[in-house]
Amino acid sequence: MRTLTRNTIAALVLAPVLLVALPRHASFAADLVDVFTLGFCFTFLGHYVDALLLALQGIETAAGRLVRLAGWFAGGLWCYVVARWLWIKLGRDLNDLPGLLWGGAFLIVLELVMNIVTRRHHGTLAE
Repeated sequence: MRTLTRNTIAALVLAPVLLVALPRHASFAADLVDVFTLGFCFTFLGHYVDALLLALQGIETAAGRLVRLAGWFAGGLWCYVVARWLWIKLGRDLNDLPGLLWGGAFLIVLELVMNIVTRRHHGTLAE
């Protein structure tokens, strides 16, 4: 339940950014629901991609960090595929979205930010 709450709050924070970045389609409320759904795909599924990567042995080594980064990128592609499918189901045009590779880059940035925020929240960032 804690994970769902954290990811929902992150998607709510992300929604206004996506609302400004993507073209408008209908009313403000409908567009906000659409971009929240898009953001939630990345925050919720991205969390499980990261959890799967953290389960790998040696992921905290130098080479492991590169594997984790590549895993975030690949996971971002899958998150984007799910988000695009939902985007179509919401009646939106796929031409409104950027290319597929941006999904991987977006998840990398999102996971870096989420890791910084959660480490500060738990007080483990001080090194």
